[in-house]
This record gives sequence, structure tokens and C-alpha cells, in this order.
Amino acid sequence: MAQSSQATCLYQSRTPCPRIFDRKLEDSAPERGSTMMLGNFDGFHLGHQALARKARSLSRGRPVGMMSCEPHPRSYFRTEATPFRLVTPRSKARTLMGAGVDFVYQPRFDAAFAGQTPEEFVEKVLVDGLGVSHVVTGPDFRFGSKREGDVSILRELGKFHNFSVSTTNKLSCDGSQISSSRIRDCLRSGNIEEALHLLGGTWIIEVYREADGRLRMHEMLCQPAPGRFKADMFLSTNTNMDLELEIFASGQVLPLGPVPNAARYFFQIKSKAT
Repeated sequence: MAQSSQATCLYQSRTPCPRIFDRKLEDSAPERGSTMMLGNFDGFHLGHQALARKARSLSRGRPVGMMSCEPHPRSYFRTEATPFRLVTPRSKARTLMGAGVDFVYQPRFDAAFAGQTPEEFVEKVLVDGLGVSHVVTGPDFRFGSKREGDVSILRELGKFHNFSVSTTNKLSCDGSQISSSRIRDCLRSGNIEEALHLLGGTWIIEVYREADGRLRMHEMLCQPAPGRFKADMFLSTNTNMDLELEIFASGQVLPLGPVPNAARYFFQIKSKAT
């Protein structure tokens, strides 16, 4: 029997968290027959949001899903020398709230998954595992072992397996393509304003309490340039606080004011503090 996990809402919102599945959907699952977004989706920037809007417009009332592997393929292949993620597995569902995504398919990216041929990926994952009716992706999407599959191959396989494929145009801002890599560069260089704009307004970071009581950013997150920021703080207890915090080069996080004692926090950064 297929197993699923209901994403835990990290704090209150009028929009429910998308459900998260980590393996094949049951034949009777209402999520089968979805319009599925394909990509890496580290964070959910303006380009991803445009993809979600297109998926919703093409869904004809069907669920809209998003595939987002864990760990991130870059983490698995160790292509990044420093932490680079814009979102953690725990904060992913909250990042998607209000984005028009009904569920997330979050398979484990391991040797078996990475070694699938394009044909195996389509047959085992998209058709048998998810039963997709339509796929939406960017024009440069690659899939399968050694990135052998591209959009043209995906379309041919879709015709054979009775699902259709749509793509979106690349989005640019100020003459440069919107991408997670660009956002990371902005964060690391201290251009928080541009990073937040490209992310749609805010950036959620996960913070944990160390044994000595100090707070630190999750080790997988991209480290921003040190600075002081305005943020909302959320706990699993649905506590919501507006505050300022300072992030140091070491990754230590210092809330400027009292905060409830907890093992884990989620800060939604809104702007640089003046």
C-alpha cells in the first residue's frame, strides 16, 4: 500500500499546507490524474510561481502537484562546496501555501532514482506512480540518468503514455534570468532586497537551538551576508511574533528581543532592518 505523510503546518494560515507524498499514489488517491510541475524548485521564486499559475490554468479542476526531490540533486551529487538551499524539507510546505499547489511528490533522490533512464522515469514515476494527465515544466528541464531526457523526449513519451506537456518561457528581471542561483548570489552579496523581490516578497529560514542555547540557521541553508533583518517568527505552537533579528557570518541567529523557548523556529524575513 502506498504511504503518504500529511505536511505539518508550521504556523497558522488561511491556506492549508499542501499534502506531501514520498512514494507511489494509491490507485484511488484523488491526486492521481493531476497536472504535475517538474523541476528542482529550491525555494519558490517568481519563475516557479509563474509555472504554478500556468499549471493551475491548465488543470481543468484537477489537482496541481509539484515534484521536489529530497535530498536536492545537487546535494546528492555534491556539486556545491557550500550550503546552498533556499528552503528546508520542514519549511517547504509553508513556502507553498497560497501558491495554488495541492500536493508535493517528494521522492528520495538516491542512486536508484538518479539511475533511471528517461523512459523508466516516465513509466515508473509519472505514469505508474502518479498517473499524471498533464506536465508543466521550464524549457530547459532535463531528467533521467546523465540528464539524457529533455522536453522533446518528454513530449514524445507523453504522447505514447497519453499525457500532454506544456512549457513556460524563461522569466527575467532587470535584464537577467530569474533563478535560484541568482537569488543565492544576492543573499551572499548582501543584496537582500533583490533576493526577496525574486522570491516573491519573503524568505523563510529554519533555525534550531544548539546545546549551549544559541540559535543557528539550518546547516543546509544558503548563508546570507551578515546583517539585521525584520522578520515574523513562527513556532509549531502557532505563536506569531514580529521582531528584528541579526544573522552573523557564523550562521548564528540573534533575535533582538525575548522569544519563547523552543528547539526550532521559522523566521520569515521581510526586509533589511534600518
